[in-house]
Amino acid sequence: MQAKIKVKLKQNSYDIIVGINIINKTGDLIKSLIKGKRILIVSNKKIFKLYGNILLQSLKKYYDCSVFLIGDGEKYKNIHTLLSIFNKCAEIRLDRNCGIAALGGGVVGDIAGFAASTYMRGINLIHIPTSLVAQADSSIGGKTGIDLKAGKNLVGSFYQPRIVITDISLLSTLPEVEFKNGLTEVIKYGIIMDAPFFYFLKRNLEKIKKRDKKVLFYMVKKSIQNKVKIVEKDEKETSGLRAILNYGHTIGHAIESAGGYKLYKHGEAVAIGIYIAALIAYKMKICSKATFIEQKQILKLFNLIKPLKKIKISDILKKIIIDKKAINDKIRFILTKKIGYVSFIQNIDLNLIKRGLEEYNNYFFTDRDTID
Repeated sequence: MQAKIKVKLKQNSYDIIVGINIINKTGDLIKSLIKGKRILIVSNKKIFKLYGNILLQSLKKYYDCSVFLIGDGEKYKNIHTLLSIFNKCAEIRLDRNCGIAALGGGVVGDIAGFAASTYMRGINLIHIPTSLVAQADSSIGGKTGIDLKAGKNLVGSFYQPRIVITDISLLSTLPEVEFKNGLTEVIKYGIIMDAPFFYFLKRNLEKIKKRDKKVLFYMVKKSIQNKVKIVEKDEKETSGLRAILNYGHTIGHAIESAGGYKLYKHGEAVAIGIYIAALIAYKMKICSKATFIEQKQILKLFNLIKPLKKIKISDILKKIIIDKKAINDKIRFILTKKIGYVSFIQNIDLNLIKRGLEEYNNYFFTDRDTID
């Protein structure tokens, strides 16, 4: 079971290979793309222990390989780790014909991608995503970056990989919390642009929870295809279309940052963001009550969110103000009109966001499916 999805761009088009048990084919898949002699694998200890040797055996048929392992978690996606990767690149004498292979989830992919985009002003990048977040979302489209204390992904670049190798079988060892983390991004695609996919997810709830490989293959492939449609039309967010992929992320990133990247996983924070965005859309009469409830229910069905705690709403609002999607201190929000369709709304008042955060805890953890 394997599929090739082409990302067609004006420059630097590339393939995403989706399959089952394909990580051991990595060397064969990249040998015509990477002409240099050396590859640096960037990963973390947990992931490398599981899959590092399989990847090394595949790559060593064609390349001299070195390994750089970063700490596990968002807190390591920083300038200090980036500088260490640069130093490793120099130590092993990577040149522009060589490459960096990112073996890991979103954190590894983001920082390894940023390193590849800036070392020697750009060297080859190979994504081998191991988490659901990375497979369905973050490895696609060329966004790279690191976090600052002030907020998430405030420093970064657009830089496309030479290839993305997505092995569905790697999801079998993913911890449950990380699997759920990725489901938020998957559900997002159904909400913003693909209603049939949204209802597919609801119908296949149990199979998804049991990680049925055929269902996961379709789910990841469809998520990739949806994102590719947007990236091909708006690679660098110049037209505004790609901003719809940030649905739920304005509040989600603020929650992550306000919690020091320790209290909430990315998917948990974005799920809260989706709920509040849906609530705001309902309050502003942009969507119906039914549309709000459908989003609320699918988040509950997949057990994706938990109550806000240990974070002051005022701290979340401070982080929202410096979000990179804010323009002239005005908050650009993407809101749902109906399942499968979003509407751009700018200049959302902070008081409305504040009320949404307050109502989240008041209403979500009750049996009520209506709002006053």
